[in-house]
Formats: sequence, structure tokens, C-alpha cells
Amino acid sequence: MVSSLLASMWILGQEPERMFDPAENYGKTAGQVVAMGYEAWYDYVMSKDGPETTLSMSGANYSFGCALHDVNNGRMKLIPKDRQKLIMELRPKMLEFRNNCIELGMAFTGGGSLWTVVGSGNLMRSEEVVSELIKVDPKSETKSQAKVWEILGTTEKHLVEMKDEFEEGKQYTRIGFAEAVGFYKKMRFGWTDALPVISNFSSVRDRGRIMHFYYDSVETISFMEGGA
Repeated sequence: MVSSLLASMWILGQEPERMFDPAENYGKTAGQVVAMGYEAWYDYVMSKDGPETTLSMSGANYSFGCALHDVNNGRMKLIPKDRQKLIMELRPKMLEFRNNCIELGMAFTGGGSLWTVVGSGNLMRSEEVVSELIKVDPKSETKSQAKVWEILGTTEKHLVEMKDEFEEGKQYTRIGFAEAVGFYKKMRFGWTDALPVISNFSSVRDRGRIMHFYYDSVETISFMEGGA
């Protein structure tokens, strides 16, 4: 998964300054794409690439995330250095957490091409939070830390309940209960690892917006499983 590689690069301090290539996106600049908004960009890509396919939908999601990343990098330079530092520290943690959620979700459902489309939006989802933290958007959706712990607990309980199903399906998916638990532990560690950084944001709304991202990322697992 490309976003997994990006998260790893950021953790190693190798974040690319620019990710969006106009030459691969019909000559549009990152700023133009973000100004269009995701839905208009998605429709534009579909009009160029033809029918909706896993490849075309994933491409639209990922390219919008790249564009938003580059625009955020420019906007970041206009905010105080200490806030820049906090956001930059949180950025790869959010992306890695969402990647881990996708891994666990695929384990729950046995995979499928739809997960490719969902996973291609990981960068976009994390960069939406970055954008809102830069602009301090008062309309941001929020969640409490308790809600994130609650949904993690529900996910863990469901994981244990599916132990026999994981073992029965391992011959087809190569993912048994031990592997699924490993994905969950990575996800939970990502959450606890991010908490000290989140606590350094002085605004209750900032912290609530970040918590909402973590909650939504876990909730994606149950949403996709229900629709699988």
C-alpha cells in the first residue's frame, strides 16, 4: 500500500515536499484540484478515465490526497512554528494508524477489491485533518478520547468472538487469529503512541477533531464488514 510507504518515510524524517504531479493529472496543479473539491475532482477523473473501476476510483482518491498534502505544506509555513511542529509530528502517526485499520478490516472480511478503494483514501482522510488543524476550522466534527477507547474495545471483543472463523478461513486468506491479533495490536499501539502528541494540542476542539479521525478510522472496519 502506497500510503504505508509514505507513513514509513515520514517516520524516518523523509517526507516528500511535493507528491502531486500535474503531468499525471491532466495538467491540473495541486491548488486547482483542492479548489475543485473532492467530489468535483472525482467526477472529473471519472469523465477522463471512463467507467468507475477499482483503479480509476483509487487513483482519484489518492491523487486528491497528494494534492491536499502539497497544499497543506504551503499553508503550514504561515502558522506558528510550534504548531507546525505538532502537526508534523502527528501527521505520519495518523496515516499509519489508518493503514493499520485497513489491514485489520481486510483480515475481518477476507479482503476484496473494495478495500483497495477505501485504502487509497487514507492519505486524503489524514490530510483533511491536517488542513483543519492549519485553518482551525470551528465546524470540525469531534469525538472524546473515551469514545475512541470504547470502539477499540468493541473491535477487540469482536476479534475474539471470530477466533474460530479466522482459523477456519486461514487456508484461503492466510490470515489466522494470531495474525489478526497482530494487526489489532499494531492499531492499538498506534493510538497509544499518538496520545502524548494529541495531548500537546491546547485546544479542546483540536484534540476532539483528531480523536474523531481515530474513531472514524476504527469505525470504517465495522462499516465495511457490515457491507461486505
